Amino acid sequence: MTQEELLNIVHELRNNKDCSDEQLCEVIKAANQTITLENIAKLIGERPATEKNKGKKAAVKFTQKEINKMPQKFKNIFKYNKVIAHIIMRKGNVYEVRCMIDGVRYSGSSKDLETAKQKFIDSLNNCGKRRRKSENQKVMFNDYFLRWLETVKKPYIKESTYAEYTYYYRANITPTFEGKEIEEIDSFFLQQYINSFTSQRHFRTAVKIYNLLMPCFKYAVADGVIPRNPMDKIVLPKYDKRVGMPLTREEERHLLDELQRTGSIYAQALVFLLYTGLRVGELASVIVEGDWVRAVSLKGRKGLKDKIRRIPVSPNLKRFLPLIRTDEIVKLSSDAIARHVKDYFEGHRTHDLRHTFITRAQEVAIRREIVSLWVGHAPDSSITSLIYTHLEFNEQLQLDEIAKFDYVP
Repeated sequence: MTQEELLNIVHELRNNKDCSDEQLCEVIKAANQTITLENIAKLIGERPATEKNKGKKAAVKFTQKEINKMPQKFKNIFKYNKVIAHIIMRKGNVYEVRCMIDGVRYSGSSKDLETAKQKFIDSLNNCGKRRRKSENQKVMFNDYFLRWLETVKKPYIKESTYAEYTYYYRANITPTFEGKEIEEIDSFFLQQYINSFTSQRHFRTAVKIYNLLMPCFKYAVADGVIPRNPMDKIVLPKYDKRVGMPLTREEERHLLDELQRTGSIYAQALVFLLYTGLRVGELASVIVEGDWVRAVSLKGRKGLKDKIRRIPVSPNLKRFLPLIRTDEIVKLSSDAIARHVKDYFEGHRTHDLRHTFITRAQEVAIRREIVSLWVGHAPDSSITSLIYTHLEFNEQLQLDEIAKFDYVP
């Protein structure tokens, strides 16, 4: 059959509404043995490689039969053109069909376009094997996580936040993922890991680990290291978050008695937190300036200006301030202070001292918006930013209010 005869047949078939793309392809395949690559390229609208068209690309359309051969997760993607694969003519009249999905490159090449398309479909079905690295190219998860933490997270978070992330990495992540390649970690393994915390009712730890692993694996997908994120299917536990529980008056008296009796550096730190409402992580930045306590808020962000909090010294704090060495308590680590809470009362955390300060301020009728200003709460619907600004610069009003914080536990 001549090229002219085949062109006429193809032309007639294209004008026939009852002729499908699959049938048209079968006709071309039947003639493949009698015409050259150049002729086939003309029939399907492609040109063989020349200096002008070499390396240029065009979109490729897959038939329903070809789509049916694809993995389930890719069928709708190509059926509804959510992802477009392209044909590129390479040197030597070689067609390459390729595309990038979730950071993974899929491709198939051949001098025959239909074969190139089939090889492309094969690469979709064999992406796991295709991405398997050689022995000396294995990516170990612990190494990758640490690199991600140092390169992606550290430059944009505060030192205290970085220290917390590093702690969880060393204490929890490193032992579990030791010797594991990032590619071999699946959703079942990760779910069991999260479950190991929830089964012991360590819900907050489970959430913190989840919040570290999720962005790391997500970055690995974008980085082309893995084809998909195994954390996408992980189920997080639902639990009742523990709300702050203020100290009883009896517990407060006990802490003050221990400070006077022992002078413990940890009792000093706890009393200071109790009568300022500071977060334990803010203690390291404390400076006492006359009638005011100055500290840097933990809620700030790296790269932005530090948010300074100023809390007036209350009569209760003033009574015990001579027993507190502020230059020493600022050197204590948050973890060390937290561990010593149980030395004075059971069932409490350092954050409960902050709740105690807020509760006592309410009990002595200090204005709610001023208490919110002192403890660093964001304005709510009833407290506008304008009111906050007015209160912040009205030092006399704050001093008048703190004078009410004068009671005997």
